[in-house]
This record gives sequence, structure tokens and C-alpha cells, in this order.
Amino acid sequence: MKKFLIIAAFLVMVFAGNANSQSMTTVSYSMGLGTGDLGDYASTFSGRGFTIDYRRMVQPNVGVGFYSGWNVFYDERPFDTYTMDNRSISGKQYRYVNSVPLMVATDYYLKPGEDMNPFIGLGVGTIYTERATDMGIYRLTEDAWSFAFAPQVGFMYSLNRYAGVSLAVKYNMGLAAGDFDSSQSYLSFNIGYVFMGN
Repeated sequence: MKKFLIIAAFLVMVFAGNANSQSMTTVSYSMGLGTGDLGDYASTFSGRGFTIDYRRMVQPNVGVGFYSGWNVFYDERPFDTYTMDNRSISGKQYRYVNSVPLMVATDYYLKPGEDMNPFIGLGVGTIYTERATDMGIYRLTEDAWSFAFAPQVGFMYSLNRYAGVSLAVKYNMGLAAGDFDSSQSYLSFNIGYVFMGN
């Protein structure tokens, strides 16, 4: 993950430094809530995550680019007997989920040129999901790269011609793949700073 963070920081600096009037780079603090199978595994609301979105405006109201990030979920389960695969183990469980989406994305802006600009969007690509279950001296891990999509809705508020802030809600859904028989999905709530061009 350290390599991913270094690459992400580098991309932010590159895109922010080369931003022009036809591009936007958004760096967001991301909070998450697991849904479906992921929510059953780790049901606690998570405040650990970030996202990076880059869009180049191909029309005044259409931006195309990429979306990536990292969300971490954690849950603690009481002492009990748990069955994993064909093994039954007794103890207290600590559950961790790491989710890293990598997607191409398109946004449609409803009020281009105005300070308050709502948008809707869709990302399509892949999500890497890793689960780790710790119990005593044992750790069970599962992971998968899966085909994924992420619809989103939000708004951007321009502070000036070079910067803005954004609020967005994304629904990240990775289809069943690898070690997971069910889709792995979560909602992310993102508060971001937008780098805009001249």
C-alpha cells in the first residue's frame, strides 16, 4: 500500500501542476459504509479512506478521466465459535477490509460555469478487495480483483477560478470474483478539494 500512496501523491502533484481550464483534479477524504456481503462482514462505519479524481472537460458539461482511492473497513466480533471453510475456531475476531478501485470515469455537470455545479457520474473498471480475519494466532485472508462500477452524485462549489470544494457520494460495487462468491460493495462519502486551471 505504501507504493500506492506514493504513486497517488505523485499523480496529484502532476495533475494539479499541469491543470488547465479544461481539467480538474479532486483529492477527497473518504468515509465508507459497507453494503451487502461486505457490510455483513464489516458493518462499522469507516472514517479511513481517500479518493483521487481527475477529469478533462471534453464538453462544457462533460468530464472524462479516472477515479482511484483506498478505503479501509474494520470490525470486531465477540468471543464465539466461527466456522471458516471446513474449520471451526473459537475466539474473538478482528476483521479488516482494504478496497482499492481503479476506474475510468465520466461526469455530467448540470450547471457548468456556475459557482454551485451539481453532477452525476459513472466509473467503470476494477476493484481490488482484500479481507483479513484475525483470531488468536490465526489469520485468514481472501482477495480478488473484480470487474467493478461506481455511480456517483455530488456537487462542486467554485471558490475561485483555480480552486473549489466538492461533496460526492459513490456506490462502489465489485462483482463476484476470486475468493468472493458475492459482490463486494460499499458507499463512500467524499469531501474534496478541487484543483482547477487558469
